[in-house]
Amino acid sequence: MIKKERYVISSTHVDSQGVRMAKSALESALPQLNGKRKVRLGLEHIRTFPPFGVMMNGEIFQGEDEHFYLAAESVYFDKQELFKLEDGTKLIKEYFSEGIHPFVECEEDEVDKLEISTDPANFEGDQDISEVNRIVAEQSGLEFTQSKFGRKSALSDPETIVTITKSLAIILGIIKSKLPEKISEAIGDDLAKFYKLISTLAIETIKRVKPANRPKNFVIEYPNAECIIELVITTHKADRVLNSLTIEKLAIITSKTEQLKNLNPEKIQFIYNDDDNWEFNYLLSSDGSAIGTIKAFNKRNMLYNQILKAQNEREEKQ
Repeated sequence: MIKKERYVISSTHVDSQGVRMAKSALESALPQLNGKRKVRLGLEHIRTFPPFGVMMNGEIFQGEDEHFYLAAESVYFDKQELFKLEDGTKLIKEYFSEGIHPFVECEEDEVDKLEISTDPANFEGDQDISEVNRIVAEQSGLEFTQSKFGRKSALSDPETIVTITKSLAIILGIIKSKLPEKISEAIGDDLAKFYKLISTLAIETIKRVKPANRPKNFVIEYPNAECIIELVITTHKADRVLNSLTIEKLAIITSKTEQLKNLNPEKIQFIYNDDDNWEFNYLLSSDGSAIGTIKAFNKRNMLYNQILKAQNEREEKQ
């Protein structure tokens, strides 16, 4: 039987980060919760963990305290199977025995300009974010748009998302395609500017984000209709971010993506491992299943069990 739990996920109360959500902001979340595509059911907003399932059936109600609450169902995968790729790699697939619930995050469109997105909760204030972006623009000479995202939980590890264009994805070797001649003539200059942008962004971000002692996540994302490619580097060192994005290091991405195509991926995530190489972590498929390495699922489950244990201990003391 599919496990379902109903939770309040947000309200018009002031949250732990000192932010008060307007009722209109709660209402804006309903289309995602109630649409055909679903929001992932994750753990502590940790991007490198496969989801447990999805969130759906959102509703807004007013409590006795006159505040408004957004509630939704957490629906957990109820099926799991182990299988091997042709090269012998063991993977786990988690999915629903009934229903197809593809993920809303797999519907991102391509961008025509580089974008840098940050979580304001990891900075002292908006002034720090503006200063980082100013320095990055000045040092790199590359145009980009700026955006913000929020994660409603205890303070998460710092995370910066860089969304790249198709031309950059091609020249970096993340996807296989041929560049138009006019674009290819100027791509060398753009690539140099991109590397300068990444280097400066990593240096300035690591210098300013909080908590300072937590690992910093840098996400390089290429959104497209065929299959979103997501690269995640977790590090304290700025030069490691730049070194991970050399064409030589990225050469494995296209071949691994090709190998995974028969699993009908809509989004594939790679992580930069301790050996300084890119490796496949997990993917989200068109039928709403999560498929990934045993290591990815074990890390998720280990933290989940630790959180449950801590909660049980607190309850026993009370």
